[in-house]
Amino acid sequence: MELERPVRWGGLAALLAGVLLVVSELLRLYIDLVDPNLYGSIFVFNGVLGLLLSVLVQLGLVGLYARQAGAAGTLGLVGFVLAFIGVNLSMGASFVDTFAKPVVWPWEDPEYFERTVAALAIFAPGFVLGWVLFGVATLKARVYPRASAMLLIAGALILLLPLPLGGLVFAAALAWMGYVLFTGRDGEVSQPTRA
Repeated sequence: MELERPVRWGGLAALLAGVLLVVSELLRLYIDLVDPNLYGSIFVFNGVLGLLLSVLVQLGLVGLYARQAGAAGTLGLVGFVLAFIGVNLSMGASFVDTFAKPVVWPWEDPEYFERTVAALAIFAPGFVLGWVLFGVATLKARVYPRASAMLLIAGALILLLPLPLGGLVFAAALAWMGYVLFTGRDGEVSQPTRA
């Protein structure tokens, strides 16, 4: 089997992950602004969506990296590893939300917030740093459009801010790069340089 075919499927995974991230962001905004009680009824669905997103982002990341591995150099490898670990850490909460029915809703337990804040203090900077480094290596590798790599960097940094729809920029960059990888269009044709 050619290496190109699984890599292209990684592009489809990244594209789907970007689309699902947009859906997730819009759903979260709707719940926050219109119907906060809706969260209790979609708790399991939200966990399944989070689990599916984690898997798709991991597969997409592998495909995006495989396409530029030679040109991305050490910086790309470090960014890939950090981003991959960050996605793995995020999958833990999604897995628990999906398959474990809590006795009380997590937000009713004060210790839940303490654990969540501690986990996010470790997870968020590593996740963001990984994607930023991956984006910088992508800029230097010139395999994907420069604008998509810059959007990925900006989107990862925006994730650190508690903004409504803060994940849309990251989602758009992921979907764009996935589209380019899956279709083989709009990639930069210039000579790749080592990062």
